[in-house]
Amino acid sequence: MDGWMDSTAMSLTRTQDNSQTLYNRRKITKMILSVESGICPRQSDIKQFQLGTTHKLSCRQDIVFTIGQKVEVNWLKDCNPLGRHDQKILIRNITEKSAGKYTCQINFIYENRNYTASRTTLLKVKNEAVLLPPKVMQPRNEIVAVKPGLKAELECKAFIGLSEKAKTETVIYWMFNYTFIDQYQDLSEHLEFLVSRVKQGNSKMYSVSKLSIAEVRKEFFHVPFRCIVYNSVGRDVGLIQLTPANDRTFYIHVLIFVVIPMAVVLLVYRFFKVDLVLGFRGMQQVFCPNLLSDGKLYDAYVCYLHHNNLFSSHAENFVMHILPEVLEGLHGYKLFIRGRDNLPGEAIHDIIEDTVRKSRRMIIVVSTISPNDLDQNERLNQFQDVYEQQIGLYDALIKDTLQVILLEMDENINYSLLPESVKYVKQKQGALRWKPCRGDSTALPNRRFWKVLRYHMSETRSRSIMEPILPTTKHPQAETKPIMHTV
Repeated sequence: MDGWMDSTAMSLTRTQDNSQTLYNRRKITKMILSVESGICPRQSDIKQFQLGTTHKLSCRQDIVFTIGQKVEVNWLKDCNPLGRHDQKILIRNITEKSAGKYTCQINFIYENRNYTASRTTLLKVKNEAVLLPPKVMQPRNEIVAVKPGLKAELECKAFIGLSEKAKTETVIYWMFNYTFIDQYQDLSEHLEFLVSRVKQGNSKMYSVSKLSIAEVRKEFFHVPFRCIVYNSVGRDVGLIQLTPANDRTFYIHVLIFVVIPMAVVLLVYRFFKVDLVLGFRGMQQVFCPNLLSDGKLYDAYVCYLHHNNLFSSHAENFVMHILPEVLEGLHGYKLFIRGRDNLPGEAIHDIIEDTVRKSRRMIIVVSTISPNDLDQNERLNQFQDVYEQQIGLYDALIKDTLQVILLEMDENINYSLLPESVKYVKQKQGALRWKPCRGDSTALPNRRFWKVLRYHMSETRSRSIMEPILPTTKHPQAETKPIMHTV
């Protein structure tokens, strides 16, 4: 011990050889003392540690821990407390600031007297190129799937040291099945170095060796490729094996990441197509309110059989009141309904032809017809209805300028009693069926009916949805008298 002082301020008798004999009941312990004033004696030991490394400092006063009681340890650096109380302290990532005098101060009781023992170590930091054991970072023990006959590249990355000296002192190479790769024409390697900066200013050196395989042969499978790195202080090995690629795994990945998402999108579109299109149109009205005009005057021309024996009262009520109340009153469409919008005395054929040409859609409303109602005279009276259907369907089927929407007012409609063009529309695209109900016509069971009808209508509006065209008549509570037109 360099310093051992009686804390009771009692002086110790010093012998000529600086020795003091302490008597114990069982044995005599002889110790060499160097008594000094102050808590930090001069250094009795010098340690030199490499910059960036980690080391321990020890009190090296084992005898005190053996004979002393109630031992307390305090570490100081340059006489400033470190707050460390262990027999050894660990100094991590040594920097230049780590240099200085480290004092281990021990307070203890011996033979009922308090003593303090101290020992100081001078720590010096050196910055020399020190060779460290290399370590393979990757691969450690990996398996790589490759296809036979194709090219492949394997990469080995290893830590080789903290200085440029490591480049010349470290060797990295590949072996296949304990054979050097220069024995194989299809194998070649390329070496490069990487530098990684750390907080303390040091540089970590890495060596990267890439093994190129010109053609993967069957003999390369399930046999380890070894990446070996070594220098004068250490050696490490990384292993990698090749296995044939399984196309099933590839197809499973394609199924998971491509097919299934597409199927989900298609299913969502299939079941929510109508809602998606209507939602898009609603956003378009908000962000692009000024749509380019297509020159059309009406969003739809409504066509239906007018004769009182051929058209049921609830169907006419739908055409004259419910249909315009919803499409015009709630959604801003503009309809032309013959019997409501044409003026008396006008040439009906000219009105029909001109109005159909100015409409974006043609809505044909059909209801149940009894064969007994279709005598010769009634067939002649329906000439104007057949005429307007022929004009609209000609444009839709031949000129492809008008889309036809077929609405059914009843179930089990006999289409054999209707014109061939109407039957063709029914076979080609089907029809929407209206279900008579009391109360709100837009509620169930017809909520879906209105959505699909609006989906088939054009997105181009005659006027803004903020200024809807209200129907000219109110929805009657009772049945209305049918209107009959003749030519």
